[in-house]
Amino acid sequence: MSKAIETLVRPEVLNLKPYVPAKNIQDSVRLNANESPYCVTDQAKKDGLNLYPDAVPIKIRKRISQYLDMDEENCVITRGSTEAIDVLLRVFCQPNIDEIIIFPPTFEMYQFYAAIQGVSIKSIPLLEAKNYEINLELLGSELCTQSKLIFIPSPSNPTGQTISKDSIFKACDMAKDFGLVVLDLAYIEFADEDITKEILATYSNVVVLRTLSKAFGLAGSRCGVLLASSEISNYVMRVLPPYSFSKPAEKSILEALTENGIKTSKLNINEIIKERMYLEEAFTNIGCIKKIYKSSANFILVQVKNADRFCDKAKEYGLLLRNVSYQPTLSNCVRITVGTRKQNDLLIEGIKTL
Repeated sequence: MSKAIETLVRPEVLNLKPYVPAKNIQDSVRLNANESPYCVTDQAKKDGLNLYPDAVPIKIRKRISQYLDMDEENCVITRGSTEAIDVLLRVFCQPNIDEIIIFPPTFEMYQFYAAIQGVSIKSIPLLEAKNYEINLELLGSELCTQSKLIFIPSPSNPTGQTISKDSIFKACDMAKDFGLVVLDLAYIEFADEDITKEILATYSNVVVLRTLSKAFGLAGSRCGVLLASSEISNYVMRVLPPYSFSKPAEKSILEALTENGIKTSKLNINEIIKERMYLEEAFTNIGCIKKIYKSSANFILVQVKNADRFCDKAKEYGLLLRNVSYQPTLSNCVRITVGTRKQNDLLIEGIKTL
């Protein structure tokens, strides 16, 4: 039995009176939302952009819940999974009182939003010698009543490696009398196994984050989804602003989540995985690359002799890479997004001369 969710929610959120947007009734003229009756461009008029979109993106939520085979009440649509991180902190963490737990090297936005909220950050380094697994012994000793959110990305960014299912489930067991485990599965479509449904069915204190930015190539549409119990979902929706998705963004998302769009997405995923393997093989024959991290994402992390020179050389060929040497245990490491065959060959040509 997990700790009651209500006891984890900030008092301000429990007492919050939700904002009620202007009603929208079909075949009625809206003079209740302070919208303009005019448009500036023909395209805006065609798309009805003088009027607000749905206050809650109900069409997107329905389509995504179908795609993920989840009930709509368990899905909260956010502007990218990063907004979900921000909102979770605002719902569950009291400034100057509560803390989050992260496992570096990890996605930096967890601590970014915690710092903005005045929430303490407790770092438990992943075990480098054990393929970057969670230090469960240390986690058990560090958990306390202020540990409201425990962020576990898998596959992880920036390493690209997956955390073992056994470690994730053990971490959830440890946390159930304290706070919520936030399992960030932004790159899960590129991995071998998706534990979304299983872990949500097993634990009431788990939140899963997903995104359309990677597998669906919709980074510009900014669509993420928070999956959790209906209770957690309702608390999160209390603090989300209305009209958060523009009509053009909604259109692109709904088109991507059609049967044909999902089919194309799967083909693209397979192509990216094939190119990832192509790069990994090519990298084994390049002298300046000292280590290739096993990746289950759409990028590869490599350790090189000199990360600055490596990135500068790629830049000469018009390619931008991410130097992540500032992250713990990742000295001279560079994160490389998997591109097209033409882009990948250009990268190989550029760095093989180093």
